[in-house]
Amino acid sequence: MPKKNKSENSTDRNKIIDYCTSKFLQDGFYFVSVDQIASELRISKKTIYKFFSSKDDLVKAVALKLMNEVSDKIEKIIKSENDSLTKVIMLFEVMAGVVVKFSEKWLKDLQIHTPDLWKKIDEFRAKRAFTALGSIIRQGQIEGIIIEKPVELIIHIFVNTIRSVVHPDFLYHQKFNYKEAFIHSFEILFNGILTPKGKKNFDKIFPRVIK
Repeated sequence: MPKKNKSENSTDRNKIIDYCTSKFLQDGFYFVSVDQIASELRISKKTIYKFFSSKDDLVKAVALKLMNEVSDKIEKIIKSENDSLTKVIMLFEVMAGVVVKFSEKWLKDLQIHTPDLWKKIDEFRAKRAFTALGSIIRQGQIEGIIIEKPVELIIHIFVNTIRSVVHPDFLYHQKFNYKEAFIHSFEILFNGILTPKGKKNFDKIFPRVIK
């Protein structure tokens, strides 16, 4: 049997990661076996183990894929020529789009069964948010739509509020889901840092975005 070339191997690996991304985000990963993944993909376990030494490696690959995708999208937003309010809305759409994909099972499994990976993801969220928000807030202050308060303090409040609210332990006792928690938090926080000019523009745009 002829050996597969690098391109074919990459396709097989990406196929497995793409499927597991959809599967894990919806059902979590703790109760999903490699046998089940192989069966549903109609491939052998040997094919999976060719690329991943364990299910933990698969989970890490899924998490890395998600982080890279988000990072790339945020980088494009920061580097765009848009005004700061447009960038904020674009950033909101990216983050909300990610949050809505997460199930409680996925996040709980990360926290309980892969605490080191969860810590890495949480640190990534904070670091990436600091970078993106810092750039956008400084631009917004220059444009006159964000109040003149210390940028580092604004970012710290934003990041830590989102991290604590969009969190399984908090939402377990609430009546809204991850997306709703993110939208409410974002709207409350952002309205608090806008100038009258910024609020006027934000109030026109934001309701259309969250529909």
